[in-house]
Amino acid sequence: MTTPQSFASPRPAQWLLVMTATIEPSPQAVVRRADPTLRRADYEQALRFWLRYAHPCAGRILFLENSGADLSSLRRIVKQENALGKQVEFLSIPAGRIPDGLNYGYSEMELLDAGLSQSALRCETTHLIKTTGRLVFPALGRALEMLPAAPELLIDCRRFPWPRKGADARVQLFACSHAFYDQRLRDSRFAMRPEGPRLLEQLLYARVIGCEGQSGVHLRFPCNVDPVGYSGFRARSYQSPGERVEQGLRAFLRRVAPTFWY
Repeated sequence: MTTPQSFASPRPAQWLLVMTATIEPSPQAVVRRADPTLRRADYEQALRFWLRYAHPCAGRILFLENSGADLSSLRRIVKQENALGKQVEFLSIPAGRIPDGLNYGYSEMELLDAGLSQSALRCETTHLIKTTGRLVFPALGRALEMLPAAPELLIDCRRFPWPRKGADARVQLFACSHAFYDQRLRDSRFAMRPEGPRLLEQLLYARVIGCEGQSGVHLRFPCNVDPVGYSGFRARSYQSPGERVEQGLRAFLRRVAPTFWY
């Protein structure tokens, strides 16, 4: 039996939207959308979106990059196109070596751990929203407003039926209090193993599933918060017909079978 924890985050929430970025991925990352020019354009487009996004969840933005790429074009966007006057912080965090048998998820958590520790904006906020920096999520504000209070954790977990079996958590987008992150997610990459959990999606599921039922912990989004952009792994648009069918099925099941995690 899991012992309930109290994360004691302040109210009301002060949000920090964290965009994780790798503009120039290494061959070890094994992503199909690997062209730095395309990826930079993705990040620039996403940054413009969040600068225009009026919901308080994007009131402060932290851009974390781990390939050592030049960030001047992104800084220029903030300087010239920040009509809402948002605070934006850029940090370049050198990536370490990914252990054999693991994937880019190890670097993703390393980037988050180091970036949040160094961020000045984190000290001004109570909660973070982690986004894959090339993607945008137009329904994010609506999902947060559907909750009774700012979450200690909000993440989409999935359990796969036969024949696939298994479970994971969607890692493109999640929200949590800084206290929850420090207690449950910080340094979690060290638990990744080639024999499992090997993928970040598997790791985060294993780290958070024990919190099911605790106050403020939501292991399913209250509505679909679908990404807009291109998958890095498959280089396929999330607006492709196949993706739209899957998104529609997920939205339908969320309404008629909320206990079926898909």
